[in-house]
Amino acid sequence: MAKKIVRITESDLVNIVKRVLNEQGGHDDFIQMAKHGGATLGGLEKIAYDISELLNKVIVMSGKKNIPKHIIVSTIAKISNVLEVIEDNLKKIRKEIMGNRELRKAVNELRMSVKSGRDTLSIFGSFTYGFADPEMPGGLTGAGLEMGNDDLIDILVDILTDIAAKAVTVKYEADGENENILRRLNKYRDLDDYNLN
Repeated sequence: MAKKIVRITESDLVNIVKRVLNEQGGHDDFIQMAKHGGATLGGLEKIAYDISELLNKVIVMSGKKNIPKHIIVSTIAKISNVLEVIEDNLKKIRKEIMGNRELRKAVNELRMSVKSGRDTLSIFGSFTYGFADPEMPGGLTGAGLEMGNDDLIDILVDILTDIAAKAVTVKYEADGENENILRRLNKYRDLDDYNLN
């Protein structure tokens, strides 16, 4: 069988090299990498920040004395609602994570921790809208109304500390993925700048 001579242009060669770089990195193209880096990793960074802010607010609250019970239970109910939103966002973001197994694992562990924490907190405080009782302002219900303030705050701090620890791992993995994307984008730029003539 005779060998064929195939002629390719400079742009064909550049496209072949780009395709090889993409296959090694697990992303489709430059636009996909930029989207992944911006939306997905930026979303994870925002989630990690929001979780740390929740923990900070609860720690500040734990230092205060004589907080009315309904304020603590109301705070628990509101944090439970915030965690539900975070869990939904983590489900969406997880689908966008490409080939980085460690990042996917960290996101999944954070999502499970958020779900578990939210489920636990919903036992201690929730709203039943339309329910009127002077002992339960605004329709507040939950086991937290029967517990001591210190115990409630300790539960809240423990749950958010566990979630925050998982969020730190996600932030670490997301930063590593961001660096990987920047390296790959620089390879593209170097390839575009390279003149084969």
